[in-house]
Amino acid sequence: MKSLFTTLFLSILCMNIASAQIVQKGTSTIQIGYGFPSAMQIMGSVFKFALTTEDADVTTAFSYKGLGPFHFRYDKMIGGRVGLGLSANAEFGKFKLTADYLDIDDNYVSSVTNFNYSSINAMLRMNIHFIKNPSKIDIYYGFGVGYAHTRVKLEQLLSGNVLTPEDQVYVDDFNDYLNGIFTTLPIAIEEVFGMKVPFSNNAGMYLEVGYSKALAQIGFYAKLGGPKGYNSDRWQWY
Repeated sequence: MKSLFTTLFLSILCMNIASAQIVQKGTSTIQIGYGFPSAMQIMGSVFKFALTTEDADVTTAFSYKGLGPFHFRYDKMIGGRVGLGLSANAEFGKFKLTADYLDIDDNYVSSVTNFNYSSINAMLRMNIHFIKNPSKIDIYYGFGVGYAHTRVKLEQLLSGNVLTPEDQVYVDDFNDYLNGIFTTLPIAIEEVFGMKVPFSNNAGMYLEVGYSKALAQIGFYAKLGGPKGYNSDRWQWY
């Protein structure tokens, strides 16, 4: 009996996947996903390899902790192969470099440098679908351009104490310089190839590879509004 129900469930699922169109003119979808690895994660791995040392004079350690990138997308099909919509992503991270060394007066110094990073992008995006009215797999190309809100902040501690006012001026100038660059060029771009695979009439999984804060992203999609009905003569949803 258990195997019978399992077979029946799989048969219904396969029938729905085979008959339901993933995208078609007039449909809208939303996507929520998570990216990996991001550019910041790659930089963190490189810096950890390059900046972690241990010898008689200097001991350094580098670490990176981050959250994201998270991806959210809305797409409206305006034709059989073309969709327009909005794309947004966000990422937050922190680089930390610790260094223990002797200064020129042979005094022990412990230095901690934190570099905080946050980035939120919002873009207009166009998707070009290679298969018209796909039912089993949707393969597409996506390109988006829009606004990037990026902020960074450098903090430094020496032997557990904050910097002197004179040294803090240099740190503040560095923060202003970097944030000035991001403010002057607040441009966000993404370019990806992706695919969607349904597990029901109105939902499924998606995978994208390319440039969009991360080299790859994976997540779920859902169609806004289900099929209007079922044609029993053709065994199809419409």
